[in-house]
Amino acid sequence: MKKYLVFSVLSLILAIVWGGQVAAQNPEVVAKPSFIALTPGEYVNGWPAFTVSYPKEWTVQPLFPGEVFRVGAPRPSLPPLPILAIAAFLNPADISGSANILAGVFRQSGGKDIKVLYTKPSQLQDGTPAQESEIEWVLPNGVKFNTFLLVTKKDNIWILVDLHNDQGMIGDDLKRIVYSLKVPQGKDESVEIPPDVRDFLDKWCADVVSHDADRIMANFSDQFLNSGAKKAGLDQFFRNNPFSPIQRGTISCEPTVTVFEAQGDKAYVDGFNLEKSKGDANPIKMPMSFQQIIKENDQWKWYGNQK
Repeated sequence: MKKYLVFSVLSLILAIVWGGQVAAQNPEVVAKPSFIALTPGEYVNGWPAFTVSYPKEWTVQPLFPGEVFRVGAPRPSLPPLPILAIAAFLNPADISGSANILAGVFRQSGGKDIKVLYTKPSQLQDGTPAQESEIEWVLPNGVKFNTFLLVTKKDNIWILVDLHNDQGMIGDDLKRIVYSLKVPQGKDESVEIPPDVRDFLDKWCADVVSHDADRIMANFSDQFLNSGAKKAGLDQFFRNNPFSPIQRGTISCEPTVTVFEAQGDKAYVDGFNLEKSKGDANPIKMPMSFQQIIKENDQWKWYGNQK
């Protein structure tokens, strides 16, 4: 589990790095997550449920692997800045060490003169515990950045919101955007899904527990695309990566769907699998991750987060 934790943090946070007034003040989560229908000025996550508000005039940027959302302030003839990036990933560790982990990722990515200016316990608007940090560092191309980082936790999932800018210390106006993060507390509520979708997800879990790569990959469409990853690359992950369910030795898997919307021969699906692997004391909630399924020859298959 410790090695898996390090992999999650390094791969997902590293992806985030490269790449006014808050527009929406309504604290209620809108009905549809942003991967189904984007509302300008408001990012809505599927599972775990949370929202982040940002200025409506900021424009959505291409995702890097591991990110759930990226948006930036447009600048004529220049790349967008500031950049707001959001990630959510499995990490059972305490969030107090998040700044040092991120500083280490900057260092491994070629960053120079990295300084954690401060890190301190904080809380979201509703009192949910969080960790606030600011890091000053120089990109490999010589540009000095400041990164303001806010991390909180829901179950074993870190929710990470960071804001990058090249104008020195991050001001209160930009901090307010990051602190618009809202994470509803309480039990995850499942939603009704068609019987054939339930059968597909139960089969998916059974195939994961079988540790048979061919059976696992049969659940993916040949059209699969997820943040740039195609089916062939995913096949190699399941067969060879030490953090795949095969190599981790997943021994149980139970799906729970918290978001479902059918759209013709496709459907949006989000939620988690309650999984247990060899060496785990208790099951953990693993994100479903692939967002869409597609019906091919009367069978559902994973389709990925492509539009």
